[in-house]
Amino acid sequence: MTDYTPLHLDWPGCLNVRDLGGLPLSGGGTVRERALVRSDSPSFLTDDGVAAATAYRLARIIDLRRPWENEEWPSLLADHPGYLSLPVQQPDDPEEGPWVHLYTGLLDRHPDLFARAVAALADAPEGPVLVHCVAGKDRTGLVVALALSLVGADADALADDYELTNERLAPRYAKLPEDREIPAGREIPPTRHVIVAALEHLRARHGSVEAYLTRGGLTPGHVRALRARLVG
Repeated sequence: MTDYTPLHLDWPGCLNVRDLGGLPLSGGGTVRERALVRSDSPSFLTDDGVAAATAYRLARIIDLRRPWENEEWPSLLADHPGYLSLPVQQPDDPEEGPWVHLYTGLLDRHPDLFARAVAALADAPEGPVLVHCVAGKDRTGLVVALALSLVGADADALADDYELTNERLAPRYAKLPEDREIPAGREIPPTRHVIVAALEHLRARHGSVEAYLTRGGLTPGHVRALRARLVG
């Protein structure tokens, strides 16, 4: 565990919005503020929430949800000139059981989609970039973890940030019906070991996160741009 203090943003309607500025790097220093923001879906935003998100002057919005999710719960920020729909799943992807299997399955099947999302963060215009899915937990957690790993984020701080989502979304989960269907092995919200295991899986199979993303099409130029954006 680290003493990193997350920078939560008040965008009414969303519960899980934070600027990752201040997150420590393993070699010293921190991630820049107003460079990378993660959140749950902007479809939850109230009018005041839309105003708050707009006031943050986002340079790009990376929506990781699938097309049917966009249709059912349209993003209230979709008219933003920097909005991009970049799903990291295909419609026929299986819903694996335990959380680690879900994550490693997605990563193994779609290095191109994850590399595309990280590249969109790297080459965005100057300003904050928002990455989100529905909860801002799983798909967002993976893309953010890949990006932060590339710039040398402290592993404990990265895991702490990932797990924080459970606390932020607890009020919403408490309102869900008790009889909702949950895939086997995924009854408990994922804890920090899940993102740690997913990254270890990539390193064991590919040698490094960078090698995995390179296989998907990320270029050295993207890596340099990402480090300049997030580290300065």
